[in-house]
Amino acid sequence: MFMGAITKNGLDIAEKSREIVKSKIKDVLGTKYEDYTEEQMGIIERVVHATADPEYAKLMDFTDDAVKNGVEAIKDGKPIIVDISMVEAGIRYENIYNNIKSEETIELAKKEQITRAEAAMRLLKDKIDGGVVVIGNAPTALIEIVRLTKEENIKPALVVGAPVGFVKAAESKELLRNSENSAISTIGPKGGTPVAVSVANGIIALSRNEKA
Repeated sequence: MFMGAITKNGLDIAEKSREIVKSKIKDVLGTKYEDYTEEQMGIIERVVHATADPEYAKLMDFTDDAVKNGVEAIKDGKPIIVDISMVEAGIRYENIYNNIKSEETIELAKKEQITRAEAAMRLLKDKIDGGVVVIGNAPTALIEIVRLTKEENIKPALVVGAPVGFVKAAESKELLRNSENSAISTIGPKGGTPVAVSVANGIIALSRNEKA
């Protein structure tokens, strides 16, 4: 989960980091620490490590089947669809689709008077069906995913919803949690690329029988 390094005193920095992260998560969650599965907790640890913010231990939300469905999709080689290039760059997986900068996306956004993030998701709906969606920045992309599942019967295996900000971010994730999607999301305005990437890489690690 963490990159290892050895100090002059022979201490494993990665192991020390893991211990600190676990301790801080336990401090934040208290008795609720036991409510999470080992796989879910591994993903939470990744997020807390990536953000240096133990508060995320209280903000991560999982549907019951989220980790299982995401792992199975990656094992089957299903695509990962992302909202922005920074998210794409951080995920250690080859079958990734990012349509935010394509001419087709720009043209559709202008024609329909929607955001490029919405247009990109709309154009990738065939990939989204059965795939894993990872949203780390654009609330409108997440809103479009929820619309596609409700109105066009598009069924992602997993939606990772972690857009950040004070405009529509919290609302878009609430829409996701109230939908029928298998989902991992953050509660409230917090989120962003490091969170989305951490969750995605945790799912990928589990698909390879590695620790989340």
